Amino acid sequence: MIDKHLIVATLLLATIAPSAYGEQLPRWELGIGVGGLNLPYYRGSDIYRNYAAPYPYITYRGEYLNIDRGGIQGRLFKTDRVKLNISLSAGIPVSSDGDSPRAGMPDLDPTVELGPSLEFNLWQPSHKRQSLWLKLPVRSAHSIGGDGLFKHRGWTFSPFLEYTAESLERDDWKVSLSIGPLYADRDYHNYFYEVHPTYITASRSEYRASSGYSGARTTLTIRKHLTDKTQLGAFARFDTLKNSAFEESPLVSTKNYRALGIALIWMLSQSDEMVHVP
Repeated sequence: MIDKHLIVATLLLATIAPSAYGEQLPRWELGIGVGGLNLPYYRGSDIYRNYAAPYPYITYRGEYLNIDRGGIQGRLFKTDRVKLNISLSAGIPVSSDGDSPRAGMPDLDPTVELGPSLEFNLWQPSHKRQSLWLKLPVRSAHSIGGDGLFKHRGWTFSPFLEYTAESLERDDWKVSLSIGPLYADRDYHNYFYEVHPTYITASRSEYRASSGYSGARTTLTIRKHLTDKTQLGAFARFDTLKNSAFEESPLVSTKNYRALGIALIWMLSQSDEMVHVP
């Protein structure tokens, strides 16, 4: 049986893998990575779990399809200042055993979110080693059951500002800082925070969430080339759930959230064809 925790951990690790820098880069690159994550069961949980996994590193730089640390992106439209991409996100499965606030409730399946992202370049100097983007991803969320079937779980909207700075020396380091609010509809919130009357206990009352504000997020990502064949990536993410639409749910144990990750990549092969990357 395939471990769903491992699959989603691999997807999350791939998002922190370092990307290559420079204006002329290989059309594709292949490598292998190993990394670790420290994540709570869900936003609002105070129970954390560690993940470690090897995973393939694949980069493809096409005119309309791009595969890199951000996942698989379909470039639907692009100018110097505006892009329309396909955005992808993933969430880990949640166990409801032990001392979790969800004890006795059904486990939560892993989630995958997919949708368009309209992106605006607000600022970029002539050397193009810094940039400020406004990104507006709207995603449809789906859970993946044990039978492999997808079930729609609602919609999310997570606008954010992203500042990126690179070293003036090629293949040295790159830092990204993003910040923004999170929003979701009632179905999405209830997938994580609803308490059905069947699962009421002395310490867990019935609860139904509403749509609206889901909190705010700040993410710092650092990527560095160690050698021509090895790269390092790390990230730290901090969320606040204060004033969120579901903060009164008995399943919310803390209004602060953090996630940490690190990944090391070994490059194995690359194409002879080079492409221009702005």
